[in-house]
Amino acid sequence: MRKNRHAGMIGAVLFGAVFSSLGCGDDNGVNNGNGNGTDPTEPRFAVALRLQTGGGVNQQVVVGFTDDLGSGELDVSEVLEVGGRGNLWGVDGAGEFYVTRGESLDVEKYRFENGELVRVGIVRPAGRISGFLGERMVFDGPNRGFLFQVSTGEGVEIDLSSMEIVDSVDLSPLLDPEGLPTFLGLKDFHRGDELVGITYATDLIQGVVSPVSQIFFFDPATSTFDVRAAPCGGLTWGMEASNGDLFFSTDPLVAAVHAVDESAPAPCLVRLPADSREPDPNTLPLNDFTTGPTGGLVPTSESSFLVRVLDIESNPLTDDTNPVELLIQARWNTWEIDLAEPENAQRIEREPAAGQIGFFEIDGVTYENVASDDQASTILVRTTGPGAPAPGLSTVGVPIGIVRLR
Repeated sequence: MRKNRHAGMIGAVLFGAVFSSLGCGDDNGVNNGNGNGTDPTEPRFAVALRLQTGGGVNQQVVVGFTDDLGSGELDVSEVLEVGGRGNLWGVDGAGEFYVTRGESLDVEKYRFENGELVRVGIVRPAGRISGFLGERMVFDGPNRGFLFQVSTGEGVEIDLSSMEIVDSVDLSPLLDPEGLPTFLGLKDFHRGDELVGITYATDLIQGVVSPVSQIFFFDPATSTFDVRAAPCGGLTWGMEASNGDLFFSTDPLVAAVHAVDESAPAPCLVRLPADSREPDPNTLPLNDFTTGPTGGLVPTSESSFLVRVLDIESNPLTDDTNPVELLIQARWNTWEIDLAEPENAQRIEREPAAGQIGFFEIDGVTYENVASDDQASTILVRTTGPGAPAPGLSTVGVPIGIVRLR
């Protein structure tokens, strides 16, 4: 049995994971809560990028703007600088967006006015949230938002019109019952008036991954959570099937940890039926349908998705193999799995890549990050719809958030 001798490095990758924004809206000019509709002459999308600086030693987050995700190159000659630990959030179609800044622990609100980007509000949740690390903003309409910091069990409700904190939100129900550090998964869904999300737990020092994750239902009307155990460790990614079933998948990092230490949970897929709060106890063992350690999930349709599969035949593991190094190396092939017939999973024609994944769902279309080995540049590849896969917007750095402004 192979053991993980480098568990302390796992936290760095988990902390640097991609966090996507959540919102809803339409394509027409809408009122943004301040009496101003969106302007068709202003940029259509805000795109947050993680850039490598200082020879790849440091990271910088910036926000750029474009009218098209399906083609062209993102112009980064004029960007909003967010800092080393920042992120982008917003309600699609509302004409404004928010950034969180890890260094100053504030939330800033921006929109375009007369062609100029203007900061129109700021709120600092100091005293209610002790720090930002994997923070998440979620929204109950364009004027009401919540900031979650699940690793510390802290959250706040924000009046987005006045940019004032309304109340604290207790996130302690999301914390791992065994006391392991807890992190939010990277995909949420709306089901009726509730938000459905996932959390997973891992000890970042010892590299221990809990064999169960948690599925939570957040009711914004009462700011309360209903939490159910899910029989898969490290659930991070998700998709919705045409019948309303939700599927959640283990992250490739957990697949790498299991490859190095077989006592860690094996990667798998769990189903949450459309008409139930209880996950299906029968999980899909992802490794059984491919040729190696398997994780991740990028939708290609309402019944199929891409996964990363570690090529251990060409790169045998040793007792000194580091799972984090496995994740960031270009040793992962891309396969496609159909939920109707997972036993017929197929490798797709793509060069081996790192295990990290990231995707964005904008107006029902999925775009996947396909980044260079050094993370210096990325092409957004459309994985759903006619003619997919199809290359789209190219950019320096790696996109970590996209908000449709109009």
